[in-house]
Order: sequence, then structure tokens, then C-alpha cells
Amino acid sequence: MKKILPLLLVALICAGLIAGCDSGSKAQLSVWCSELDKEIIESMVAAFMETKPSIKGVNVVVCEDDSARQKFEDDPKAAADVICIPHDQLGALVEGGGILEITGSGHLGAIDMNTAPSVKAGQFRGKQYGFPSSFETHMLFYDKSLIPESSVHTLEGITSIAVPEGGYTFAMEMGNAYFSANWFFTYGCMLFGESGEDAAFCDFNSAEGVAAMTYLIENRDKLGNCNSDEAADLFSQHKLGAYVGGPWDAEKMTAVLKGNYGCTRLPGVGGKPMRSFAGFKLYCVNANTKNKDVAMDLAAWLSNPDNQKVRFLNRNLSPVAKSLEGDADVEVSTTVRAVVAQGPHSIAMPSIPQMSNFWTPTGGFTAACYNGDISTADLGGRLNELVAEILS
Repeated sequence: MKKILPLLLVALICAGLIAGCDSGSKAQLSVWCSELDKEIIESMVAAFMETKPSIKGVNVVVCEDDSARQKFEDDPKAAADVICIPHDQLGALVEGGGILEITGSGHLGAIDMNTAPSVKAGQFRGKQYGFPSSFETHMLFYDKSLIPESSVHTLEGITSIAVPEGGYTFAMEMGNAYFSANWFFTYGCMLFGESGEDAAFCDFNSAEGVAAMTYLIENRDKLGNCNSDEAADLFSQHKLGAYVGGPWDAEKMTAVLKGNYGCTRLPGVGGKPMRSFAGFKLYCVNANTKNKDVAMDLAAWLSNPDNQKVRFLNRNLSPVAKSLEGDADVEVSTTVRAVVAQGPHSIAMPSIPQMSNFWTPTGGFTAACYNGDISTADLGGRLNELVAEILS
């Protein structure tokens, strides 16, 4: 990880955003974050404390995305005062009464300093519940020594290149619906309607869905299935041409590919741009906190433009603050340029509670197609079963 930038200057710059609301005197707060973010968050919290000397302390606790929601739902009162969540979890947590609505001109004004899609990602049924902090979607990492730039923009071009035995020209995590749903979206399918809020609509069983899975089944011998750690290992041996991952993988892939590191938007498939999920990270306040005002201030602080840039510099997470559009450091990043280029071909993950029905069955279905467990002749009936499970 890169050395974390000093944040005391940030504290002085941003103090005006939260000064004047120090109702959290002697408050002891807690924040949940991922292991990768812990060191960064601890530095941000230290800077926040410089602006709030009357606060007793802020405890930074590691709680990964895949377990945070369940732990929160199991016992909201024992959860952290401030949590960071993927925006697709927002609806279920709000409906469960766990997230505090953001009100007040100061905090809403700070949120409005971000891009419109990120602001909307923090909303549920017309009310604001999250402070957006970063944007992410998929990108293509590739080995420049194997895949020439002239071939990297189409899947057909990539898979026409030979790689050493035991490797793949193109790979992604076929059983992870966060990535493998790309096949459905690329062919025009929709999850929960055009708005992402229609809990009764999913057309993965349409003619387009059949075509998407037919492509995957018929081309599976040209494609690889691996996670990011396996991909990094293959890249280090120059046995992998290209891999679909996220900006959080950039540091790892840069380290193994070195001068052969390449990244760009996802390739076209059959003349269609490959589409992907788009996600936003949100800072939200636990509705059960005993220190609502100062917890709200802390969530605003952790997501302010200066701290968004810290995340970018240390974690390659794309900022959403309007003030960072055109920032010299951000614009020079090939990783951010790849994310931005994929942006027009990305679909915001729905945040309605029914998203919990989507992940496991969809990932299992695409894995079964890739593994040869589902034939093209079986697709119609099996896709009907998949949609019924998603909409159940």
C-alpha cells in the first residue's frame, strides 16, 4: 500500500464543514471498515479528532462488506455508529430501520457536491441515507506483452491470441454474479426493470438471456475462470492475456505485470459493448447511535472530497466529488481512465431488498453454464427457474 498522505492539512481545510455542531461531547464512536481501508480510516479519524477535541474517541473496527450487513441486521444496536456499505445494500437496511435519514442543509449540501449518480445511489424512496465516497465498476487488466492494443477492445480479438499452455487469453470469475451477470446485461437483459426498482421484473429468461448463455456455453473453451489472486499468479507467469476485475485490483496487477501492465474498459462482444455493474460506496449512520449529530459529522468527514482523493491515491478508488473532476492526479491515472471509459456501459446495482435473492442463484447458474452442466437445449426451462428464484 502507498504511504498514506498526512491529513492534518485536510482537517484544517474541512473543519468548516462540521464545526458548529459539537453535540457529541465526550462521545465514544465506532466505525466499521474493510481490512484494506483500516489504516486509511484511522488516519482520517485522527484528523477528524483534531476538529472535535471534546470527543472521547473513535474506534475503527474491521468488518468486511460480505459480513457487515448480516452482523448489522442481527443486532443493529451492537453495530458501529458509522458504517461503509455498497449502495445495493441500502434498501434492505433502510427497510429494517437501521439507517438514519440524512437531513439538514449542511449535510445535504455536502452530498450535493458529488455527481448526480452517486447522490442518487445514496437515496431510497426519495430520501437521502448515504454519503457517497467512491465509484467503481469493472475494468480489463491485460498483459501488453501478450495482447496488443489493436486486439484488446473486442473479446474476439483477445481470444484470437495464443498464450502459453496452462493459461487463458481471457478470464473472469464465472461463478461470481457481480461479474458473471455481465453476460446478461451485454445482451440487453434487465434486472428489476429499467429503474432497478421493479421487484417483479427480471428478463434473464428472454430471448436475449438465452443468447447470452448460449454464447457463454459455446465459447467456454476459449475463456478462463479464476479469481483475482489466481489471475495475478497467472499474470506473473505471463500465462494470462486479459482479466475482468475492479480498480481495487490495480495495485496487485501492477505489481505482477510491471512494465507490461495494461488496463482499459471491457471489450466488445459480438459487436456489443460488454456491460457491467456500477457500484458506489456509501457512509451511513446507524439509526440506533446515541450520538447522532457527531456520527453524522463523522460520516460526512470520511466522505468529503479531500478524503475521497486520499482513497484514490492509496486504493485506486474513483472519487465522485465534482471538485475532483479534472484533478491532475486523478486524470493521469490509467486505472481511473479505464473506470471512466467503462462508466457509460455500466448499470447501477439495484438497491431494493430483493437484491439479496439475486447473487447466489445467478452466480451458480453462470458457473453451471461455464462448467458444461447446462446445455443450450436446457436453457429455456433452467432460465425460467432462475428468474423465479430471483423474483421469489
